[in-house]
Amino acid sequence: MTARVREAARPAADETAPPAARRRAVRLPGPAGAWSTAGLVVLAVVVWIAGSAASLWSEATLPEPGSVWTAFTAAVRTGRFWADCGSTVLEVGVAFAGGAVLGLVVGVVFWKAPIAGKIFEPYLVSFYAVPMVLFYPVMIVIVGINQWPVVILSTAMAFIPMALNTWVGLRGIRPVHLKLARSLGCGRRQTLLHIALPAAAPFLLAGLRLAGVYALIGAIAMEFTTASSGLGHRIRYLYESFDNATMVAYILVVFVISLALTSSLAVLERVLLKGRSGS
Repeated sequence: MTARVREAARPAADETAPPAARRRAVRLPGPAGAWSTAGLVVLAVVVWIAGSAASLWSEATLPEPGSVWTAFTAAVRTGRFWADCGSTVLEVGVAFAGGAVLGLVVGVVFWKAPIAGKIFEPYLVSFYAVPMVLFYPVMIVIVGINQWPVVILSTAMAFIPMALNTWVGLRGIRPVHLKLARSLGCGRRQTLLHIALPAAAPFLLAGLRLAGVYALIGAIAMEFTTASSGLGHRIRYLYESFDNATMVAYILVVFVISLALTSSLAVLERVLLKGRSGS
């Protein structure tokens, strides 16, 4: 039965593709994006070094790379730095996982119950444009001043793009593929796992990437308010203390975490889509 289900899934991937894609294997983007990103980073560093050497801006605006590096090496020798990093990484990880799973489930429910999807879609889209930081004071009253307000609101930010992308991807499956699965005797679970989700894989992976980005943005933004730990909290504290060099060092740490997260999700997307196109 599993082999027959897989055979039914292959036409779903082939027939939904454009005619040109059906005649040849799907070509996925190469590593050009990674090289261009690395080039931009190198260019930014060169401009930073040259601008500081030429005194195009003051130390109060942007400290020179040497000062930032000295502040960074001093910070990493303290337990406070690693505690802040661990707090932010934990919040982002929990928010990303929770938002991805919840969004996937809700997207499937909307696909199975289109009326519910049409009712709640405007609200999800509206919440997409609302800064979740507005609800932070309410969450503090409900769950207290701890990490949970950050996690809950970051999860909500990650959930919305995942739910919408899942629903759009599943809604785009041709009905003939589902009829074919039923004619082969596939149950609901087999149809969902072996046909529907693989057919909607590009949308699901796009939703995952957005969920990861929004989880990170949400966690850092919430930490800027009244959080007692995390990289966002530390950046705000350093800003108020006029410690620009250490503040820039922490900002670069957030940038590195963001780059690592998005790069990992991009690699995952590339590997899964490559396996999908070659199956």
